[in-house]
Amino acid sequence: VPIADRLFTNGSFHTLDPSRPDGPTADALASWRGRIVAVGSQAEVDALVGPDTEVVDLVGATVLPGFIETHMHPIGAGVMMSAAQIGYPACHDIDGVVSALAARADMTPTGEPIQTWGYDDSLMDDDRHLTRDDLNRASTDHPIFVRHVSGHLSYANDRALELAGITEDVEDPVGGLFQRDVSGRLTGCMEETASFAVGVALPTASLEDTAAAVKAISDLCLSVGTTTMTDAAVATPTMYAAYQQGVEDGSLRVRTQVFPIWRAAGDLPFRTGIGDDRLSIGAMKFISDGSIQGYTACLCKGYHDRPDVHGYEVIPAAELTEMVVDAHAGGWQVAIHANGDAAIDNALDAIEAALTAHPRHDHRHRIEHCQTAREDQLERMARLGVLASVFANHIWYWGDRHRDRFLGPERGSRIDPLA
Repeated sequence: VPIADRLFTNGSFHTLDPSRPDGPTADALASWRGRIVAVGSQAEVDALVGPDTEVVDLVGATVLPGFIETHMHPIGAGVMMSAAQIGYPACHDIDGVVSALAARADMTPTGEPIQTWGYDDSLMDDDRHLTRDDLNRASTDHPIFVRHVSGHLSYANDRALELAGITEDVEDPVGGLFQRDVSGRLTGCMEETASFAVGVALPTASLEDTAAAVKAISDLCLSVGTTTMTDAAVATPTMYAAYQQGVEDGSLRVRTQVFPIWRAAGDLPFRTGIGDDRLSIGAMKFISDGSIQGYTACLCKGYHDRPDVHGYEVIPAAELTEMVVDAHAGGWQVAIHANGDAAIDNALDAIEAALTAHPRHDHRHRIEHCQTAREDQLERMARLGVLASVFANHIWYWGDRHRDRFLGPERGSRIDPLA
């Protein structure tokens, strides 16, 4: 063991390793060239101190292993850090959103698109979705495309709809919906796969901007103690290239795993596990349903405040099963987005079909979010060896609204079951 170049002392070191002879806590930590070389009692670690060792007094601070973030959308978040801020609390009502977008339009050359994310209708004083007419107030000279905070709805002005070729006679795609008002006119609000039509019509971020987003989120992760992140939906070659560039130039400073999204995967020349400690390929991502806040999560029982609405499948159940069986047979881990309990049933059916057709030990297939998982579904997940990637932060951000508005007291009180 080399002489340490840094010694951290006078802190509370939690290793989270109960098998340690002296218990999971320690008195000091030593590192050499950025790597931990010893954790233990002060006497044990002092043995590695030399004349050039820097001693860092933590003044009683707590030290934990780095956090592992198992489901993020880092590039989108990084890009949106420099976009118009239209979410709560930056804006409290639709007039504020329009003003923020109009200010961004004044800074943007005529004809160039304005894209942003973060609108939450349930936190606005108006308590409604944006419409094309709202966005037209911000600008008719720029295509405007706004994503809902859930990521499962979006809003477009007339210019953006025109650019995408969307007219009043457009048909709803499988797994999506173009919302209309009582007269049948398009409102400009799009659900799930309907959003793709506008999204693909707008210019994608350049490699330079995408790489900058990777760096921004990497730096943000480190600032809050996250040392591993997961991009749960990589959809374009530019996104892969940005991560690779981050490894090469050192700007990607956290371990990263990426999930190819099913609709852009095609016949990928790799599968789960390829890569190294810095950047690797994880699960293939599938989306079974939508978002509880958007009323698109697929529920067995209707929504609390809209009992006639059950949400819907983004990928039809039979198609999901076929794709999951194929991915599993090809050696992939799969990660299936499923918020509603009906969607969780579909995800478990697909995984069980895959395991029946092609038994595999330690497959580590995942269900993402699992917000309304029932007790019988948790038991089935345990039996199949399926991992639950639980959307626990919803309890903090939307817990009260899930209980009082979307799901009701019974389902809302046990959302995101962790124990």
